Amino acid sequence: MTVLLRHYDMEGPGDARGLAAALAGLPPGRIRRIAVLGKTEGTATLNDFSRDLAIAATQAALGGREATLIFSTGCEGVITPHGTLMVEMETPRDPAGPARLALGVAATAPIPVEEYGGRGHAASVAEAVRRAMADAGASADQVALVLVKSPVLPRRHLATLPAERAARAGSTPTSRAVAALGAGIALGEVAEDRVTDAAILRDGSLHSRRVMAFSGTELTHCEVILLANVPGAGGDLVMATEPLSDIIDAPALMRLARRVGLAPDAAGLFTTSAPEALLVKVGVRPGGAVRGRRTTVFESELDPDKHMRPVASGMVGAIFGTTRVFISGGAEQQAPPGGGLAAMIVRAAG
Repeated sequence: MTVLLRHYDMEGPGDARGLAAALAGLPPGRIRRIAVLGKTEGTATLNDFSRDLAIAATQAALGGREATLIFSTGCEGVITPHGTLMVEMETPRDPAGPARLALGVAATAPIPVEEYGGRGHAASVAEAVRRAMADAGASADQVALVLVKSPVLPRRHLATLPAERAARAGSTPTSRAVAALGAGIALGEVAEDRVTDAAILRDGSLHSRRVMAFSGTELTHCEVILLANVPGAGGDLVMATEPLSDIIDAPALMRLARRVGLAPDAAGLFTTSAPEALLVKVGVRPGGAVRGRRTTVFESELDPDKHMRPVASGMVGAIFGTTRVFISGGAEQQAPPGGGLAAMIVRAAG
């Protein structure tokens, strides 16, 4: 199995011309799996229907091909709206070969309304991630990154739910947190018995380490894209991750770049050797303090993620000299409080 990546820029959420061109340019052969990861402009609010527009345009460009789609809205700062097409071609695997990138996908059934944001929601994600691992032919220790899109409990259910469940209505942080914990269970990073309703969004010591979770109102189930480094997978791509201590942890990004073999330029940055793909998940600890000083991330008229994306995009752009980067704000239980995660796909040396 050989994974191919194709990036395409977008003129708007409904622009899938680049995807259509990328699909048309694929090499001949049997396609085993298709996944699309998109970063589109939009308000990133509960009633942001740009995601629906992007998904509809993407499905039209796919022309009936089965694919797993995860779209994240919000390109504030210097983020170029773009999509990444991931295709796994059917080629023979050599178990004795070097570890290379493999792709797995899965989806949950629709999450019952009464389970949104709770243990049942997390258990559904855990089961889907296990199936995605099997689909990729990967063990938990070979998994590099899990991407999960998780639904948000609509506020229209407020009147029919118990108070503790109703409190989660409209909560995007809850949706992300429970998805991260579910994936963490499947990866062996989170003890299942510690995932209680009281711990979700509250226990900062409970978090995954190789998960990026996103939330949205455009779906009622969870979608999973799993990337792993599997011996003999074929191709020349590999993936690595690095935890971020906070939203301005530039040294961590540079450590990751050096670890995957990127060559620094004359200024010690990586503007001439950008990775094949760069994904960054950032957060700010509750209260908004960064390195001991107060910020207004949680105290302005802007949503917190609308602060986070511009900060991270400027930092990443300065280091790597590119605006085509997948940046998402809101790292609830995907890292220690205030932390985050960076992931890079690069071509293996040799």
